[in-house]
Amino acid sequence: MARRSSRPVPIGELTVGGGGPIVLQSMLSLPLADLDGCRRQVEALAAEGCFLIRVAVPAERDLAQFQKLRKFLPDKNLAFVGDLHYGSELAREALDVFEKVRINPGNFAIRRRPAPEEYGEDLFQRETDTVAAEAEEFFKKARRLDRAVRIGSNGGSLAARTIWRRGHGPDALVESALEMGRWARGADFHGLVFSFKCSSADGTIFANRLARKRMDELSWDYPFHLGVTEAGNGLLARAVGALGIGLLLGDGLGDTIRISLTEPPAAEIRFGKKLLAFCAQNPLPNPPKRTGPVTLLEEGSGPNFLELPPPKEPFDGELCLLETLRTLLSADLLETVCLPPGPRREERKKIARAALQACRWGEFFTAIVACPTCGRATYDVAATVEQIRERLGERAGLRIAVMGCCVNGPGEAGAADYGCVGCGRGRVNIYKKGRCAIRSVEAERAAEELEKLAGTDCRSGPRP
Repeated sequence: MARRSSRPVPIGELTVGGGGPIVLQSMLSLPLADLDGCRRQVEALAAEGCFLIRVAVPAERDLAQFQKLRKFLPDKNLAFVGDLHYGSELAREALDVFEKVRINPGNFAIRRRPAPEEYGEDLFQRETDTVAAEAEEFFKKARRLDRAVRIGSNGGSLAARTIWRRGHGPDALVESALEMGRWARGADFHGLVFSFKCSSADGTIFANRLARKRMDELSWDYPFHLGVTEAGNGLLARAVGALGIGLLLGDGLGDTIRISLTEPPAAEIRFGKKLLAFCAQNPLPNPPKRTGPVTLLEEGSGPNFLELPPPKEPFDGELCLLETLRTLLSADLLETVCLPPGPRREERKKIARAALQACRWGEFFTAIVACPTCGRATYDVAATVEQIRERLGERAGLRIAVMGCCVNGPGEAGAADYGCVGCGRGRVNIYKKGRCAIRSVEAERAAEELEKLAGTDCRSGPRP
């Protein structure tokens, strides 16, 4: 399918949209206080071909820190995106410093998130008016400075007023961003990029397709940024990201993408380049509707049987994963998959399991929803993910959220079976079944506490 036509949006020396190449981006995973670490990450990203880099800006002091960082960078063609949450005044100040600013319509201007039952029509209207007034100021300044703005809605951080009016589903995710877009257009600002993200591939796909339909009805032609947020790390994270982004690329959507991984940022770019090259030659097809799980066998056969092809040489696990996804999605009637004998069989089995679980056609291990980390993270998320995987990684059907801060943390942890959310100074809050069960635990003890809470929840071992 041809790329969706979108207007060009300049971001420094780069341009997103306008039919140009799809732009890969990533995000610094360190706080700006660590200038040397941030500089090394920027240099590593530039070496991989990433020239659009997002930076978390949790406080005003980070604007000055970023300006210090920029003086250390020899490549002046890099474009940076300030990632703002909660402070509309800080977002306006960030326009003075960054070529592009990302705002979250779920927490722009108003941080409060009381339970929906506390809401009424009067409070809803007052808060809407407050956000609209702040948005008008912000977009007028963005127009004056000729900046770009990404309106990025996220399933883990919808505003309470949006939840009260529209619930938690894709409609709420889309309307949250379109409402902010209407205020931007009211200020005659059009340097917009939109994103609609959640932590599952199918939710992200549904939301973006709905957004495309509504934006086409409105005759809006703004670029789309694609990504599955909080995918985690390892094979399953890559499978989920590839599925969520790859199917949308097949729809003709996507002007810029990010593979969110709880790994060093350069790993996102390496896999992103492989995904774009693969999908350009081998578009991922829309999967057939399937009601039951798919059985994975190491030998034998069964009904509606598919034997996975041998891996290509030289072996590349990431490309093997993409080939496996395409093979599975292309099978019309599929109940049984066989992994034939051959080299790297154990690794190929893990790849097949990850691909099937990403497609929701089987449950083989714990789904760990983990943020890719940024300067807002208050503990070592990557280390905690590995500790949790070691203790709870083989519990098929279990979903655990490991989140660095309070932006998307409470929302994602509340939607998972269990979770931990950074609450400051190397400590986390532990969640069980949607509620905070233990407050302010040392992050080093998070895996142990989650194991105690989980008990025997979900049987160990794969579910075919």
